[in-house]
Amino acid sequence: MLYGVMSLLLFAFTFYCLLDVVLTDEHEVRNLPKLAWVLLVVLLWGIGGMVWLLAGRPTRQGAAPGGGGATAPFGTPGPRRQPGNHPVGRDRPASPPPSRAPRGPDDDPDFLRRLDERLRDERDG
Repeated sequence: MLYGVMSLLLFAFTFYCLLDVVLTDEHEVRNLPKLAWVLLVVLLWGIGGMVWLLAGRPTRQGAAPGGGGATAPFGTPGPRRQPGNHPVGRDRPASPPPSRAPRGPDDDPDFLRRLDERLRDERDG
């Protein structure tokens, strides 16, 4: 019974690590090419998954899911991503700049001006 539970846990862990490798962007994988990590996780059950989590998985910065300081294989810096198309990390500020847009119609000067003009036109005409 215990052997079956341990085998199931090892299979689930290996499956999780394999999915994590496959779903990780190629430019974010560290230290080895992505295909090498897939083979390592599949061939070395348990140990390959632990090595992936410690040495191959992108480093996660902050609590944001999907964030990370990405590096290309063998530790070389990855390509800079376009603004708005990358996870939270070194290339993007921690929080967006404060919005200067009006919060509601009554805070929008253009809306108030058009409303005033419409009310004058209705009153005069």
